[in-house]
Amino acid sequence: MKKIALIFVLAVCMCAVVIGLFYPRDNSAISTEVIAIPGGYGYVLKSGNKVLIKQQIIPAISNTSPFCTYDDARAVAFLVRKKMLKGETPAITKEELKALHVRLNCIDLAN
Repeated sequence: MKKIALIFVLAVCMCAVVIGLFYPRDNSAISTEVIAIPGGYGYVLKSGNKVLIKQQIIPAISNTSPFCTYDDARAVAFLVRKKMLKGETPAITKEELKALHVRLNCIDLAN
């Protein structure tokens, strides 16, 4: 029983450390930046000079595609930032991508 309690306490402490490392003290200082990458766009969320999230593929889908447009990457970055400011997990769902009208399949017209 003592082992289980010790493991639980250690798990809670580790979660607190992880949250402390990845969530800035002043949440209003989270900035978003859309980045151009090969084949499309991604985004970066920062607190000062510290990179919190660097997302180069569309989250919540099975393939590893970048965002098709600057606006798609920006919309998702803003949603992730909003979740972080509320203290929520910054995960994105397929339903949220649909609600934001994020294109999931880019056609490379250059080829």
